[in-house]
Amino acid sequence: MSVSPIAPDGVLLHVGVHKTGTTAIQAALADSRQELASRNVRYPGKLQAQHRAALALLGRPWGWNNRGGGVMDREHFDRLAKRTRKAPGRVVISSEFFCEASSDQADEVFSALGRSGARPVHVVVTLRNLGKLLPSSWQQYLKYGMTTSYEAWLTGVLATPGSSKMSPTFWKRHDHGDVIRRWAGAVGPQNLTVMVLEDVPREYMFETFAQFLDVPTHILTSRMELTSNRSMTAAEAEVLVRLNKKVKKSMQWADYVTLVRRGVALGMVEGREPGPSEPKLHTPDWALDAAQQMGIKSVNTIRESQVNVLGNLDALRTRIASAPVPDFTDQIPIDAAVTAIESVINSSREEPSSRELAARLYRQTKKDGIRSLLRKDAE
Repeated sequence: MSVSPIAPDGVLLHVGVHKTGTTAIQAALADSRQELASRNVRYPGKLQAQHRAALALLGRPWGWNNRGGGVMDREHFDRLAKRTRKAPGRVVISSEFFCEASSDQADEVFSALGRSGARPVHVVVTLRNLGKLLPSSWQQYLKYGMTTSYEAWLTGVLATPGSSKMSPTFWKRHDHGDVIRRWAGAVGPQNLTVMVLEDVPREYMFETFAQFLDVPTHILTSRMELTSNRSMTAAEAEVLVRLNKKVKKSMQWADYVTLVRRGVALGMVEGREPGPSEPKLHTPDWALDAAQQMGIKSVNTIRESQVNVLGNLDALRTRIASAPVPDFTDQIPIDAAVTAIESVINSSREEPSSRELAARLYRQTKKDGIRSLLRKDAE
């Protein structure tokens, strides 16, 4: 399905949502900056995505606020808005954190980027079935230091949808109907496109973004494989849960990012390919039922909003098929353990202040052994 390009001086604002291939499209856009600029399309900044600007707008902390984290300076958003207003030709902006914006914040973004209506702004929201997003969403919170098991987390977020205290940002991101309602209210339903990424080939999103920007599709499709953002296996995720329990309280946010978030978590995901017999996370039937009910609610809201829809909207309300409970043996493959330790060591070389922490983590793992790290805590 083809789409019409945005206006020659328009802004394409991709607001997520989280876990819908956002990292992959951002990597492709960032890597093609020069090629896009030669075709009068700007992707502002030098980083992979405009996350800092989005977090600055939201005014919420990145990381642990009392241990090295903090709120982004408002200047990050103001600078992005200024660059966008002055840029010639088309501008594309992408950060899934924008999907968490309130109605007032969405209004502010629209006004700031579009010179109060003088420059057309078109919002794109990429969506997937909520039941499929649950495992990867939990894993994303693990990378922020969460120590709650998958099933306990599911109970926390699904027991009272929209008002969970377990992960307060979850429903800001994944009440998909409400995300659409907030942004359609800001830019108008005619200026918002929902892209449903179910039952479509991988290149579909990249081709559609290229069509919006009126550039040859190969510019983005040739960069589809720049990132690997696979989900962790059940054993890999369990390692991160238990490691968080052991080290989180003694670490500053910057060290956690270097050693655990980038070292262990990213190292395991990008450094190895799981074997076919390694069990994945299992989502229980009651959670899949709850996710379907939220999907039905969201689809109804999206239809009522009269926004543009690409793909099969009903795929968001489908009940994900149940899977058999995997035989989880409470062990991790040796190659995964080696990859995790190697990644920590490599990360510590990049961050001198973290070398001692990395050495301590390595010595403890070597002393106790991988089985000890995986043994269930007595507490």
